[in-house]
Amino acid sequence: MMKVYMEVYGCAANQGDASIMQGILMEKGYEMVENIEEADLLILTTCIVIDTTQQRMISRLKKFKETGKEIIVAGCMASALPDLIKKIDGNAKILPPRYIHHIADIIEGKNGFFEKAKVNLPRKIDIKLNMPIAEGCLYNCSYCITKNARGKLKSFSLRGLVEDAKNAIKKGCKEIRLTAQDTAGYGIDIKESLPHLINEIASIDENFRIRIGMMHPLSAYRILDDLIESYKNSKVYKFLHLPLQSASGNVLKAMRRGYDFDLFKSIVNEFRKNFRNSTFATDFIVAFPNESDDDFQQSMEALKELKPDITNITRFSPRPNTPAWKMKRLPTQIAKQRSRRMTKIAMEISYNNNKKLVGKMYPALLLEKRNGWTIGKTDGYHSIFTRNGNIGEFVKIKATDAKPTHIEGVIIQ
Repeated sequence: MMKVYMEVYGCAANQGDASIMQGILMEKGYEMVENIEEADLLILTTCIVIDTTQQRMISRLKKFKETGKEIIVAGCMASALPDLIKKIDGNAKILPPRYIHHIADIIEGKNGFFEKAKVNLPRKIDIKLNMPIAEGCLYNCSYCITKNARGKLKSFSLRGLVEDAKNAIKKGCKEIRLTAQDTAGYGIDIKESLPHLINEIASIDENFRIRIGMMHPLSAYRILDDLIESYKNSKVYKFLHLPLQSASGNVLKAMRRGYDFDLFKSIVNEFRKNFRNSTFATDFIVAFPNESDDDFQQSMEALKELKPDITNITRFSPRPNTPAWKMKRLPTQIAKQRSRRMTKIAMEISYNNNKKLVGKMYPALLLEKRNGWTIGKTDGYHSIFTRNGNIGEFVKIKATDAKPTHIEGVIIQ
């Protein structure tokens, strides 16, 4: 049977799509291999969220083409920029995210593809599973190409998702990662909600953890009380990923984000009030078109006030076919300077936050081994490195040292 090699880039949604494609191919008898040389067929699951990532995708596709092997391009490039793919490799087959269940069909040369919810499909199950709960988004941020790639919100059946979680846990999965372009938007289109989904999955009678992926602040605000109640379950990591992008009202308006800093702050404060041992992650875009020194300073002050545990900083990257594509860009030098300044403060904040964790005990789930370390997540979703322990174990760890990105510790139990 045909041997298949796959490379996966980008967000948790892409990782989730890849696990479905791998599951389907393995069930059909295809063999997944670890290197290009062994493979008959190459699959590139793409991300194009910023230009540097897109350039990397182009580079990988050219490398794939040089092999002379059959190529399938999946991920966001397949739906948002199909003409670019064809320009690089006219023979590459294109499989957009909403059609991934047709992965075997496209290999076999079949036609007549249709959309299908990503539930009750085969999956490659590991200790961690990225599980897409919806496709697309309710919003229209001016800089975002992902909306072009993934379309309008389409939530998947709650019953189907719970069934998939049960099956994954039965096969040894210990961390279910609920993922979407906006997890808090889940269910608006099907009269369901993220808190209900969390509660249903958390009621599965096994020991595992649930990680909730990125949320749009407006969606999170709309369901905040119920969301916090659902987070109180011991199986749910106390992890909030809420992108701010900018604290400037002018920039947020140009971005079409739909909220202000005060609303954003109220969500974070409420979450932290309920969960003292938690992880708060946020994102900033610096040097958005027309971002003034004052606008940038407002974001810097917000960073210092919020003190996020994790801060993802991106220089504005114009994306084709988005409103921001036509906006006047700031000089690259200004973008680099602002990025460096914000990154320096963000790393200091993360390090100081982690130092406060040292000397205390934390329940943790061990998830992977790397360079002599066993790496896990505490119930508050802090990354913790220890020298012993086995993957899949729930342990108690005493934190002994802090780094900007994680804490180190010893297993006590």
